[in-house]
Amino acid sequence: QQKLEQERLEKDRLERERLEKERLEAEEERRGVQAGQQKQPVLPKEEPKITVESVETMVAPLKTRTHYDILQCSSTASRTELKRAYLSLAKETHPDALFQYGIENTAETERRFGEVSRAWKVLGDPTSRRRYDRQLQAKGISTKAGSMFENWVMGAAKAMDEALAKAEDNLEDGSGKKP
Repeated sequence: QQKLEQERLEKDRLERERLEKERLEAEEERRGVQAGQQKQPVLPKEEPKITVESVETMVAPLKTRTHYDILQCSSTASRTELKRAYLSLAKETHPDALFQYGIENTAETERRFGEVSRAWKVLGDPTSRRRYDRQLQAKGISTKAGSMFENWVMGAAKAMDEALAKAEDNLEDGSGKKP
């Protein structure tokens, strides 16, 4: 019984020492930051993996596709231009047209044709188009906002890649080896 009590007391003492050490380290770090000392940058353990796919995955929820984007037209396009775009896309996405060209009809192709059809159904009717335009305006959505944002993110990712490559080259030049 006495031995168990001594072990418990020893564990408590070690835990108190560990906590005190952590508190002192945190206090020392805080004082160093207050005194204006700069912390040395810490190199990442792994190289960041920024790819087109990872950026697209991150951006996907932020992108908003409008019916105009689906028909690949401007929101100022005339009904004739919208109809021309719809017919062109329908020829590319209609299940019968795909079958004629020997392309297998999949869930993705059916989904794409459904999107094109719904976009035309809304934008082909002047009344529903006006209503749809008002909804977009109320939501503050620009038909090109999604693609502009995507282009910005892709540009930022490219700039980050270039900066990381340059920093890596500088590290190699300064020390003769990679970290």
